[in-house]
Amino acid sequence: MATQVDFKVSTGLFIDAIHWDKDVPGYSAKSNAPKEVKQEFNRQVDELLKLVNENIQEGFTKEWLARLINEYFHPDNKQQEEEKEKPAKVWGTSFFERTEQYLEEAKGGTSHKGAIMAIFRRLERYEAWQREIMGNSSFELRTETFGRKLLLDFMKYIEHEYTYYTKYPDFYSRFKIYRQTMRPSSKNSACSGGTRLKAFLNWCVKKGYADDLTFQEVNTHRHVYGDAYYLLPEERDRLIDATYGCSFHAPLVRDMFLFQCFVGCRMGDLFTIQRTQINNGWLEYIPGKNLKNGNTELVRLPLHPVAQQILERYAEYSPRLFPAISESQYNEYIKMILDFAGVHRKVTVLNPLTRKEEQRPICDIATSHTARKTFIANLYNKVKDQELVASLTGHSPNSRAFARYRTIDDNIKSELINNLK
Repeated sequence: MATQVDFKVSTGLFIDAIHWDKDVPGYSAKSNAPKEVKQEFNRQVDELLKLVNENIQEGFTKEWLARLINEYFHPDNKQQEEEKEKPAKVWGTSFFERTEQYLEEAKGGTSHKGAIMAIFRRLERYEAWQREIMGNSSFELRTETFGRKLLLDFMKYIEHEYTYYTKYPDFYSRFKIYRQTMRPSSKNSACSGGTRLKAFLNWCVKKGYADDLTFQEVNTHRHVYGDAYYLLPEERDRLIDATYGCSFHAPLVRDMFLFQCFVGCRMGDLFTIQRTQINNGWLEYIPGKNLKNGNTELVRLPLHPVAQQILERYAEYSPRLFPAISESQYNEYIKMILDFAGVHRKVTVLNPLTRKEEQRPICDIATSHTARKTFIANLYNKVKDQELVASLTGHSPNSRAFARYRTIDDNIKSELINNLK
């Protein structure tokens, strides 16, 4: 459309006058600037001109033009403005409508939302259980009246739900709960469920949806963990030369497990890290669990010679570190490779259901996470510096969870006392 108005608005694009060709408009074909720079600049100018010509109207202003250009370069800002302009969503007042609102409005990483959704699904089963199995036909969860007694009862339900399932499988089949998906829950699971539910209830208090504050009296931080168990250096090294006949998966799992023992990454990261993340003998990655929770801090560590030798054997599978294998298969084979290598030392573990100590051969209970604990514990025994070890594992320097990965053994205690001399 023809117009006599001449507005000047900054786009943020920059080009030296010696490269400018008004007939393009953009970089001239004779410019010696890098090809990709010229292409990207000219593309943006062309798109901007088309955008203006498609949207321009009689009587447009300089402010309108500036906003249009800003929306082109910052589309997220436009989306946020549109969200603000939308009328506020009207939420229902039932308990489970409040849970939907919480999931949409509350902050938290993907892992937290997944865990709280599991609690909300369990609450749905709990409500139906009270009505149909316990005979409380008028029972209804309400945020206004969810207090101490109800929270404690729900936590007890979490502990016993598997037993209930075995007695009433038809009831639970309505919720698509079957034998392959239902597992016994420990007291730790009940405490975790209570903690997540309290977070939701505290949110309800802030929103003015809850009147009964007695739920805050419930102590949900009663988790109990046994001492950390891990492979000793000599047990770990016994795997290096272990042989497994003509099996393909056993040597592969041995190498993957050993790699973890010398790197300390989680299984999820082991399966996703690519060889392009290894430069000059250093591995660089952002732990997937941290990334889900908004932590983008990079973990950077030098590869141990054993880890480097292992990777060389699987170079043909690049960009992956190793051939594909399922997580369940990996964990099952770990037990086998330790058993065949003669790693049978008995360790004391805490039964999560009974909370009583038991003696078990380490080969029977080892998982991929045992490799991570082996890396952490053996390093900590050498340096006695949590912050230093945490820099190689992705833990925060003052992580409380770190204590579950190492033990203060007799050697550390002896060295400590010797310092008194």
